[in-house]
Amino acid sequence: MNASNRVPAGWYPDPAGERRWRVWNGAEWTLVTRPYGDALARDRPSLEAADLATIDSLRRVTRFGVLAYYTGFALLVSILAHWPGHAHPVSPRFASVTLGAALGLGAVGTAAFATLVRALRGRWTLDAVIPVLNTFVAAYWTSRRLGLARTSARLVTDALITVGFVLLCGRQPWVGLALAGVAFSQLARAFALVDRLSGPQPPVID
Repeated sequence: MNASNRVPAGWYPDPAGERRWRVWNGAEWTLVTRPYGDALARDRPSLEAADLATIDSLRRVTRFGVLAYYTGFALLVSILAHWPGHAHPVSPRFASVTLGAALGLGAVGTAAFATLVRALRGRWTLDAVIPVLNTFVAAYWTSRRLGLARTSARLVTDALITVGFVLLCGRQPWVGLALAGVAFSQLARAFALVDRLSGPQPPVID
């Protein structure tokens, strides 16, 4: 199926032959899927194009964006804290390899969060493409879409934990657990919003 076929966006049987539905966004197949169910709702309205884009971006964040970003961020901060010339330094070769891996993972994660912010806000904005900042922006708008209470307080807490990790990880490695908590919170909110937007099951395609 391609764009020239002018097939409307919606849920269709997976072209890979799997027993599940997959979302076609009007131009290409997305990562959004649902297993076949016994009772499919025929009266459920089709998803809006904006919701399809948001779900697709959320799927990218949950599948690799959060893991790539937070792993890269943790590696970057940790290796800089033990850079040759600092206290408890690692070897120059190890530092160089780890720095490259951290930057690569961080770039992948940042790109995933950038597309999510763009989908949530409906347009590209400067805060969507700024590393680190875009993760907080994504968390804020995801929480807003879910209708969670005290969204700003949650964001401030996540920011304080992140700053604390940067300042303390060289001396207190256990603070990485707190950063992992922030990552888990991001994942939980993203999964919840996917469920909210996509509903319990796809409509039947006649």
